[in-house]
Amino acid sequence: AAPAGAVSFGVKHTEGVSVDVVPREGAEEECVPSSGTRWPLEEGTVLRLSMSQASSEVNDNKVTVSFYGEEGKPINQAGVFLTGIG
Repeated sequence: AAPAGAVSFGVKHTEGVSVDVVPREGAEEECVPSSGTRWPLEEGTVLRLSMSQASSEVNDNKVTVSFYGEEGKPINQAGVFLTGIG
């Protein structure tokens, strides 16, 4: 769940990870650039993470979601480390 007061989010990820934002049902999904884009927080939005190759080390890839309040004020971040298994 998003932190209280959050109205939008942004995603950063390492090169080895692909992230898609899948909005509410019926809307078109978007491929996430490595950083810089923000999306409104809407119920039903899903982030889909994938890796196309095995990792060279454990936890060598990362996805960070940043949450923002009104006027773009940063509120909090959540992150996950990923290991691709081949």
